[in-house]
Amino acid sequence: MNRRFFISSLAALPFISIARAGVPWTAQFLTGNFDGKAYSAGLYIKLDQDWKTYWRNPGDAGVPPSITAEPNSNLGSIAVDFPLPTRIVDESGTAFGYHDEVLFPITVTPKDVGQPLSVHFSSFFGVCQKVCTPAKFDAVLNFSSKSAPSADADLIAKWRDIVPKAGAIAKTASVREKYLLLSLARQVNDVFVEGPDNFYFAQPEFDLGGENAHLKIAGLKNDTELKGIELRLTANINGRGVEQRVTVA
Repeated sequence: MNRRFFISSLAALPFISIARAGVPWTAQFLTGNFDGKAYSAGLYIKLDQDWKTYWRNPGDAGVPPSITAEPNSNLGSIAVDFPLPTRIVDESGTAFGYHDEVLFPITVTPKDVGQPLSVHFSSFFGVCQKVCTPAKFDAVLNFSSKSAPSADADLIAKWRDIVPKAGAIAKTASVREKYLLLSLARQVNDVFVEGPDNFYFAQPEFDLGGENAHLKIAGLKNDTELKGIELRLTANINGRGVEQRVTVA
C-alpha cells in the first residue's frame, strides 16, 4: 500500500486539545450518555473543504485512525466503532474514508458503575488533501452514572446509527483468475473487502443484474492463496452499512 505518511514525524507533534489556527482540522473527544452498563463517547473530527481522513481500512493510501485509552483502575474496556466510509478516488489513488466530518463512536465500560471514571484518551489519524498530515490529539473525559445525557449525546447517536450492522451481503465468495467473485445476497451500491494485509481488493465491478460482484486482487500470486480465508465485507446499501464475514471457497 502507498503509505504517504511519515510515521516518524509523530514524535515531533505536540498533544493539543483542539486544532490551532491554520491547521485543516479540529477534533474533540465528546461524552454522551450512560445506559446502565457503559458510557457513550466519541472522537469528533471536522475537516476543511477538500480534506479527508480515513476509515479503519484506509484503502491504497493513508493510515487508519488509532484511538486508545490509558489504563485506569476503574476502566474495564473501550470499543471503537467506524461509520460507513466513502470510496474516495483522486490522483493519489483510492482511499476509504470521510470528507467534511466524522465521529468515531466509543463505548466505555467501567469496572464498577457506581464509581466515577476519568479516562485519558489519545488518538492518531491522518488528514489529507494534496499533501498529508499526521494528526495527534488527546483529552481527558470524566464519566459518572449520575450525570444526565450531555448535549452531544444525540450527535454521538447519529453517527453510531451510521456504523454498519451485521447482515447478509454475499451468499458465496470464490477466486477466479485473480478476481474475488461474490455471489450477492442483495444488490449493493459498493462493497469494501478486508482480508490479509498483503492483498488489496479493487473497486467492485457488477454484472448487469447486480447479482454478482468482481473485485481484482492486487498481490495475489495464484487463485488458491485465499482458499479457506475469512474476509470481512462491508457494503453500502442505499447509504446504510451492512457487514458480514465470509470464507473463500
